[in-house]
Amino acid sequence: MDTEEGEPMAARGRQSDGWRAALARRLPVLRWARAYDRSTAVADLIAGITLGLMLVPQSIAYASLANLPVQYGLYSAFIGTMLYVFLGTVKEVSIGPTSLMALLTLQTCRGLPIDFVILLTFLSGCVVLLMGLLRLGFLVELISPSVTSGFTSATAVIITVAQIKGLLGLSFVAESLHENLTLIVQNWRHVRTPDCLLSAVCCTVLLILRKLKDLNVGPKRHRLKKTLWLVSIARNALVVFAASTFAYCTYNPERPLLKLSGRVEPGLPVIGLPPFSTTLGNRTVGFVEMVQELGSGVVMLPLVMVLANIAIAKAFSEGGRVDATQEMVTLGLCNMAGGLVRAMPTCGAFTRSAVSHSSGVRTPAAGLYSGIITLLALNFLTQYFFFIPKACLSSVLICAVIFMVDVSVVRLWRHDRGELAVAALTFCVGVWRSVELAVLCGALAGLAATHLALLRAPLHLHAVKSTRGEAVRARPTRALLYLNCERFATRLRAAARGRRLVLLDCGVLAMLDFAAAKTLERLIEEFKEGDQLLIFYNASTDVVRKLERIEGVDARALRTRTVQTALDAVAAPPAPSDPPGGEDAALLDKEPRLPGDANV
Repeated sequence: MDTEEGEPMAARGRQSDGWRAALARRLPVLRWARAYDRSTAVADLIAGITLGLMLVPQSIAYASLANLPVQYGLYSAFIGTMLYVFLGTVKEVSIGPTSLMALLTLQTCRGLPIDFVILLTFLSGCVVLLMGLLRLGFLVELISPSVTSGFTSATAVIITVAQIKGLLGLSFVAESLHENLTLIVQNWRHVRTPDCLLSAVCCTVLLILRKLKDLNVGPKRHRLKKTLWLVSIARNALVVFAASTFAYCTYNPERPLLKLSGRVEPGLPVIGLPPFSTTLGNRTVGFVEMVQELGSGVVMLPLVMVLANIAIAKAFSEGGRVDATQEMVTLGLCNMAGGLVRAMPTCGAFTRSAVSHSSGVRTPAAGLYSGIITLLALNFLTQYFFFIPKACLSSVLICAVIFMVDVSVVRLWRHDRGELAVAALTFCVGVWRSVELAVLCGALAGLAATHLALLRAPLHLHAVKSTRGEAVRARPTRALLYLNCERFATRLRAAARGRRLVLLDCGVLAMLDFAAAKTLERLIEEFKEGDQLLIFYNASTDVVRKLERIEGVDARALRTRTVQTALDAVAAPPAPSDPPGGEDAALLDKEPRLPGDANV
């Protein structure tokens, strides 16, 4: 064995530690609950209250974005955060409504009764749970960061344009970005000045408060810095409270000054199974017809849900290590439970995780406190949600999502224009068609770009001198696959013309498929007929196993590292225990026959 290559190490798998360890992996609360003390509880309480102040107005705004009554946002906010306490593995993650989930829900269930939203939540949970149980987390790896950047930016643009009507006090139903812009222009004469002024004030205050936490107040004024940070984090709640108070004080039932959210159903949701049949128009539709109406959203929404949640978990977990299976099982159960309390689809949100992290959260128990705040809001404050101005909710949404546009992606122009093209395609499809289609097109474009890179994999050719004479050294890069094996063979034939020795350096060859193996067999046979010798050397352990199965390959040279040692290995007399291929030594002293020779 080559001393440089060393001894192969056994794969480190998860050792069987018994049912207690397995239970702790699937119920992570058992790991941290034993060491839970008073100081940890205080830290989680502060983080949970801070998160709750952010979660309540966010949930109301996201329900509005999904074209749902605002209480459905709050139904979605408490169940996921509370379940994650017991099942979650990353302390910063908070399961609840997000702008992405709200937009996908709107696009999937537009024009359908709320029962379809509830069923979508439950089915999404079932799909994600199944993905977790089948360990299909690797599917997320097929979606490149460029695709994620493209559809996230597209989501931000779509939401921003869709909420402009709220800023202007307009009311209409539109299904696309183009239709939104067209209807805004057509209804311009109906723009309401009070709503516009309130929107301007809300947006200005939100953006100013957002920067408040970044003010440099000096290291000795710690209490002031903490106060500024808390005000900045709670800016959505403060602005919604101030705008609602103003609307309450100026409310005139006969001539309302502002467009308001309207009546909100008070109290906690009724727990029950999701609707497996409902009324659509004047007919009753069953479960199968409901799923058909939901269409591809039943698959695409869970995929995007998992993608977003795993990305957030990786960003905030220690060392970037995430138990993807457990996270998918947890997310699936949270959405299945959400279907029992009439919630909309939910997943983690980067903004909430960032707030939890900066709040000093220590365990997932912080979600328990934020969930309690949401339940209190549902039970005691719903009568006041009537007075939340729609212009204020639109301002909250726009000021939250405009920073999701990934401007830094333009730097790919210098590094990888192919990835930039994938991001641009995903963005354009998302803006002009739908986010689900954008994810699908982006993933396919990313795979196509990878295949194109393999198709055009460089083949480095060099003329080298040895004790056996001049030879051609060919070094294929990346992989030899069905995509590029014929192109490789054509170039190798042209380079080997008139030379007796051809050496294939497999040092950077990572993959070799069946089609490439058959092509190499044909090349070996062609070269032998022309009194030429094709020698494979410097192969990795995985590639050696595949090359040894190819008929005609002299296995003695496969593990050699240089041209000379490869030639010496082939020239040596074959030992009785050597694999087939020793007859190649006789070809070393022959001259190659060219295509023009009479004997060919």
